[in-house]
Amino acid sequence: MNSLSLSNMENAPVDASRRHRLTRISGFASWASFAFAAVIVVATAYVWLIDGALAEWLARSVDDIIVTPAPMVVGAAGAVSMVPIVLLVAMLIELGWLFRLFADNRVFDPAVPRRLGRVGWLAFSGCAATVVCQTLVTLLMTSANPPGHHIIAIGIDSQALAGLMIGFLFLVFSLVMQEALGIAEENRSFV
Repeated sequence: MNSLSLSNMENAPVDASRRHRLTRISGFASWASFAFAAVIVVATAYVWLIDGALAEWLARSVDDIIVTPAPMVVGAAGAVSMVPIVLLVAMLIELGWLFRLFADNRVFDPAVPRRLGRVGWLAFSGCAATVVCQTLVTLLMTSANPPGHHIIAIGIDSQALAGLMIGFLFLVFSLVMQEALGIAEENRSFV
């Protein structure tokens, strides 16, 4: 039989070009994850620090705003809209550390399943939060509209569904890696 068991994976011959490609791509992905997180933080700071930028950004994200709400309501809508952004930044940072493990050739490190699980939960939570928070932001931003023009919109688009499925995928990969590491450890104890 030509299969490779988990117990001898670390000692198996490895294609050097494949390992080099893994470490190179993972290094780039790690850098990109941290860079994207930083760009999002800077853009978010801009929206909050520049006068009127928050109201303008929220107004563009919500259709049918007839009357701009009071600054306090805009601030509340802005705070609500930050929840998915915070989860996205946390996920990007977690991905950056996961890719860093791969770039350091630590594919079977016990930290990998934990990081995979965190990425999965953050992706899942971020998508769920996006649906809920977008509904609340729409309601808050149209709260100053005249009677009969208040809007509540609950929408689940294909991106949200894809994000949920990617979250599930990472969670499943986390469990698969935990199982593989458990089997490898069990095999080592028999030898």
